[in-house]
Amino acid sequence: MIEWIKKYGTDWYNKIPLQQECQVFCNDQLNKRGPMGRTKAFDEEAALAAAMRLFWQKGYGATSIGDLERAMALKRTSIYNTFGNKRALFQKSLRLYGRQVEEMLGRIMAEAVDCHEAVQRWLTAVIDMQFSEETPGGCLMILSVLESSQHDRQTKEMASAVFYKEQAMLADRLARGVASGELAARLDCRAVAAAIAAAGAGMVVLAMADYPRSALEEIARTTLALLKAGA
Repeated sequence: MIEWIKKYGTDWYNKIPLQQECQVFCNDQLNKRGPMGRTKAFDEEAALAAAMRLFWQKGYGATSIGDLERAMALKRTSIYNTFGNKRALFQKSLRLYGRQVEEMLGRIMAEAVDCHEAVQRWLTAVIDMQFSEETPGGCLMILSVLESSQHDRQTKEMASAVFYKEQAMLADRLARGVASGELAARLDCRAVAAAIAAAGAGMVVLAMADYPRSALEEIARTTLALLKAGA
């Protein structure tokens, strides 16, 4: 009832007809419960994060519902009732991954003192993720592209959107560098951002092919040198 009053105000009874009052109240209560009126006894965000990590580690095709049950510590009925089928769960995982990438890149762009440091820190973050014990390595977005034959159009567009968002954020940071005089006015920010993002994606693919960290660091240094030369 408290949540109901917060939503509709203390004078809800003057705003909504009686029949609608009852329906609204019932809907609010049911939305807090799972199938058959039972309150959900698990953390949806934690379960989704576990699914995302598994898809990130194994890819969509190699991940079974049984794998998801074990990773999420849920029965398949709970998975289906809460997240939908495997494809719907993957799409939700992809959205979560995209938000995390955006947050990470946003922090880097905000904390870096200039464009060169921003690009350097982003490329370093990409490399670190490939060799960290805290992440599966690779990239969920790139795995989705490599498995494109298994995805519908909507899923493909969602995967591409993550990459385009990266490019847009990089381009915005470069544009601010041009505006401040740090970078040359002639610099094509969108094209350079696309090249930097492509370098990052390329490093991920090479890491998946067991290239050593030193090889990826050389690519990062070369990419940064090209940016400085163009500045």
